[in-house]
Amino acid sequence: MFSTSEQYYDELYSVMGKNYAQETNKVHKLIQKHKRTGGNTLLDIACGTGTHAGLLSEFYKVEGLDLDKKMLAIAHKKYPKIILHQGDMVNFDLQKQYDAIVCLFSSIGYVKTTSKLRKAIQTMSRHVLPSGVLLIEPWFSEEQWKVGRASMLQVNKPELKLVRISHTGKKGKISLLEFQYLVGTPKGIKHSTEVHEMGLFTNEEYMDAFLSAGLKTYHDKKGLDGRGLYIGRKSTK
Repeated sequence: MFSTSEQYYDELYSVMGKNYAQETNKVHKLIQKHKRTGGNTLLDIACGTGTHAGLLSEFYKVEGLDLDKKMLAIAHKKYPKIILHQGDMVNFDLQKQYDAIVCLFSSIGYVKTTSKLRKAIQTMSRHVLPSGVLLIEPWFSEEQWKVGRASMLQVNKPELKLVRISHTGKKGKISLLEFQYLVGTPKGIKHSTEVHEMGLFTNEEYMDAFLSAGLKTYHDKKGLDGRGLYIGRKSTK
């Protein structure tokens, strides 16, 4: 995944204009609307560099989980008081439950297959307290995914010149997202490439995975920034 770009992640999405504060406020309001527990514990799955987790910690006792050690190292440096776990969203086991679990910025797409989607949501559901909630921001569906799209981001700072060009492809039900990075610093210029593979799931596949995990589910078609949002509340049984 982010094999070479972890250190530039926050810079890139800052120039992209991603509004973490606005998204966090929406997430908080939705959690409060749908959860029926009295506590305020929250697990941020695929927390990355921790920006959502840090903002959510204003409202909740937050922990984070991510597969990428380098991402977790950045998150720990930014938010040293937040407990962070390394683990795979498909099969992690923290041996505890939370009032709310979130998996944002379409990170669920990295499970790639429908069988792993079902397993990941079952795993997450096991970590949700009865009457607690699970919020997942989906990746694109096959119908939404556009092949052959190229785009570019630029960071222009005195000590960092960074260009990221992306190109989209597709292999079966897997979206391919190739990133080419050109990075200039006082030490010189470096070039690197990453290819991200993410599953293109249907609304029916998401809903089936949620319902199979024992979650009463609501699909918000707009979500935080247009990608939609799945909200599941765990049964008390």
